[in-house]
Amino acid sequence: MTPNLAPLAETQRAAIRERLRRTGRAQVDGLLAPGDVVALNQAAADAEYNVVTRRGSGHVDLPAAWLASLSPDQKTALGQAVQTSAREEFQYLYDNHPIYDQVQAGQAAPIWADLLAFLNGEAFLGLMRDLTGEPRIALSDAQLTRFRAGHFLTEHDDHADGKNRFFAYVLNLTPAWRIEWGGLLAFHGADGNVAEAFTPRFNTLNLLKVPSPHSVTQVALSAGADRISVTGWLRGL
Repeated sequence: MTPNLAPLAETQRAAIRERLRRTGRAQVDGLLAPGDVVALNQAAADAEYNVVTRRGSGHVDLPAAWLASLSPDQKTALGQAVQTSAREEFQYLYDNHPIYDQVQAGQAAPIWADLLAFLNGEAFLGLMRDLTGEPRIALSDAQLTRFRAGHFLTEHDDHADGKNRFFAYVLNLTPAWRIEWGGLLAFHGADGNVAEAFTPRFNTLNLLKVPSPHSVTQVALSAGADRISVTGWLRGL
């Protein structure tokens, strides 16, 4: 199933271009055809995820089978260690399904292989070049992310040497979300306040210029759903 873009009027395009020019961030509401985004949501519910976090100075993938083998006390200790390190260090905790890596390895389910092909097709990349004004955008990588209760991502700016990242994107796949559930894409102001925050609205593509200091606020224990999205970067060669 190859997704299709929903129509985007020129007035909407112009408003998004102006917002990106002025702030470096914007939202594209209703990006995909309704049936296509529903199919992605359903596939995401059945996907297999690893838990990802940081240990020391490096990224760590924690397979679901390994986590299931831990005792309750071991799980508690692991969670406490992650939360403690987040007080002073860059840290994150969420679930990941590595679409791009699985496609490269020939292991991706067809729906995710089709999605990655769409994200690297001219229809999507051409729209991204048009909206951002960045003609060097040539490819998109992708991962499926799931933030459950207690998951978070602390402040970072997405810059990575040699990756040629121009913009980050987040395509939200959770059908309904409440602000008080957390999981907000929060942009950090120079004055120490939250300059702005985006709610993960269904079928909305969030765009942010790299580098831009931001975080994902912790998902509340009272959240009524998981925050599921396709995330990645629009990159140059």
